[in-house]
Amino acid sequence: MTWFLQILVYMSDAYGFTIKSEKWRVVQKILGLIIITLLFVTHKLNLTNFFLYHYAVIVFLSIMIIWIIKRSGYPIVTNWRVPFRKVKNYIREFYYYSYPLFFFALFGLATGILDRWLLQFFRGSIEQGFFGLSYQISAVCFLTTSAMTPLITREFSIAFSQKNIDQMAHLFRRYIPLLFSIAAFVSCFISVQAEKVIYIMGGSKYTGAYAAVSIMSLYPIHQTYGQLSGSIFMATGQTSLYSKIGIIFMLLGLPLTFFLIAPENKMGFNTGATGLAIKMVLIQIISVNIQLYYNSRLLNQKFWKYVSHQFVCIICLIVISFFSLLIVDKGFGLHDKVMFSFIISGMIYTSIVIILIYFKPIIFGLSKKDIPYLIQLAKSVFLPAKYEYY
Repeated sequence: MTWFLQILVYMSDAYGFTIKSEKWRVVQKILGLIIITLLFVTHKLNLTNFFLYHYAVIVFLSIMIIWIIKRSGYPIVTNWRVPFRKVKNYIREFYYYSYPLFFFALFGLATGILDRWLLQFFRGSIEQGFFGLSYQISAVCFLTTSAMTPLITREFSIAFSQKNIDQMAHLFRRYIPLLFSIAAFVSCFISVQAEKVIYIMGGSKYTGAYAAVSIMSLYPIHQTYGQLSGSIFMATGQTSLYSKIGIIFMLLGLPLTFFLIAPENKMGFNTGATGLAIKMVLIQIISVNIQLYYNSRLLNQKFWKYVSHQFVCIICLIVISFFSLLIVDKGFGLHDKVMFSFIISGMIYTSIVIILIYFKPIIFGLSKKDIPYLIQLAKSVFLPAKYEYY
């Protein structure tokens, strides 16, 4: 049922009904919250009802997306009967497109298990817990941009099907640095505020995870770049090249994991969860920039321009985040009031970033022409609408 719903979501994105389907997704979440609350209040929240609840919300959203597609005049299935010749062509096309991705996923699963096993074997469950917390926090950071990946992939696919490389270059130039900056905005702040984030999400027992969380919080920055840059490989059918780049760096990452985690008597650095976080961030940065090189060459873009943007953007955001932390903790003396300090620091950080965007938009992948639009967008969000009567 989850797979079927995912296919329907992809179809709605492909037809351009993302906003409509996402509105119904919000309704689904609200409905699900009401149902789960009622089950809890009436003491009927058992395992059976919990599964029935999941089935109900999945069926609800599936029906709504089917209704959106059908109402707009598009079919869910054009023809239930497909000639055998077409079936063979579909299978052949599917095989050549997907088999590199299958091996890529297989290597990803194997190396992910080995990474965790090495950490468990050399450092035990405590370091495993530290890394688990850091990984979950990094996943939260990635939520800010992950929803855009299928939409960008769709636009790249449409442009490539029309052999419009200029349009693909425009999309890449317009959205990739911007979404990278959005991911960096969240990740750099969380990285600097790692101590407070750990206390809020894990409590005082996880203070030993500080270094791992601080480093791993930077992982979503290039993960975003990798997802969006990887969408070009998907859209252009270069799954074999995409898979080869990924597998090569997975294999290179395994010995690096060993040397970073292993104890000193085994020629390692004995860094535990911190070492695994360093490995993941480092491998991610290098592999993503290798992908960027191939995509820049395909789209006739300047590779080093995008590389320099990455470093300038990240350095600026980390400096601003440290500055906001010092103002609140040292200047206002709010270090002991964790939640209050975290919120105030976030407000100062956001304010400084907004000012910097206004004067130096290029740092965040924007241009001067975008500023009036952003101001108008902010007004529409934060100021009440003005109605005209005729």
